[in-house]
Amino acid sequence: MIRKRKKSYKLYALTVIVLGIAIIVMSVFLLFYVQKIEVTGNEYTDSQEIVELVKEDRYTFNSLYVLWKYRFSDYEKPGSVVSMKASLKNPWTVKIRVGEKEIIGYVYDEGSYVYFDKEGTVVLKETKILEGVPCIEGISAAGTELYATIPNIDEDLFEAILDTTTQLKQFELAPDRIVCGDSGIYLVFQDVCVALGDKVTLEKMAQIPPILSKLQGQTGTLRLEHYEDESNTITFDSGELPEEVQEK
Repeated sequence: MIRKRKKSYKLYALTVIVLGIAIIVMSVFLLFYVQKIEVTGNEYTDSQEIVELVKEDRYTFNSLYVLWKYRFSDYEKPGSVVSMKASLKNPWTVKIRVGEKEIIGYVYDEGSYVYFDKEGTVVLKETKILEGVPCIEGISAAGTELYATIPNIDEDLFEAILDTTTQLKQFELAPDRIVCGDSGIYLVFQDVCVALGDKVTLEKMAQIPPILSKLQGQTGTLRLEHYEDESNTITFDSGELPEEVQEK
C-alpha cells in the first residue's frame, strides 16, 4: 500500500514537473513571439531590406533566438552594412541597430548617383544627392552593380581620393567639386580651383581655409602641387581655371 502511494506521488510529481516545463516552454514561444522588427542606425540602407533579411531565418519568429543570433553567431548582412546588433524593446518587439559603411563620395552614371565606400565598393545607387557627400569627377562606375567594387581605378589615385575626403572633413571644407585629372586632385570652391597634385597631405590641406577667405570674389587656381617638395611657396594664378576642371 505504501509502495503504491510512493509510486503515485512520484508519478504526480513527474506530471507536475512536465506540465511546468511545458507551460514555461509555451510561455517562451507565446510571449517571445516576434510581432515587430524595428531598424535604427541606418541612414541610407533601406529598413525593409534589413527586416526581410532578418525574417529569412525560419527561427526568427522567436525574439530570444534573434537576440542570440545577432550577438553570438555569424549572420548575413547587406553589402552596405558593417554590423547588426539585436536588442528587445519588449518580448515581442526586436530592435536591430545597424552600423553602415561610411560613404566617401559618389559619381554620376546614367541618371543615378553611385555612392561608394573607402574600399571602392558601391553601397548605394540613388536618383537623388545625399547631403554632405562630395561628387568625385574623373572616375567612372559605369555598369558597376550594387555591392560590387568599382573596376579599373588606379590604386594610387583612389588612395589620394580617400586622403582628400578624409581631410576635407577634418578641416570642415566643402568644395563644390572634387576633380581627378591627369595632374592629380583638384578642389573647386566656386570660382577658385585648388590644385593638390598627386599627393594629398595634411600640410597642404591646412593652407586652404585661411587662403580661401582672402580670395573671395576672385577667379583662379591656388597652386599647392609642390608645397613641401622644393619649397613652401604658394602661388595663385588668377584668370581662367585649368581645362581639366572646366565643366563640359
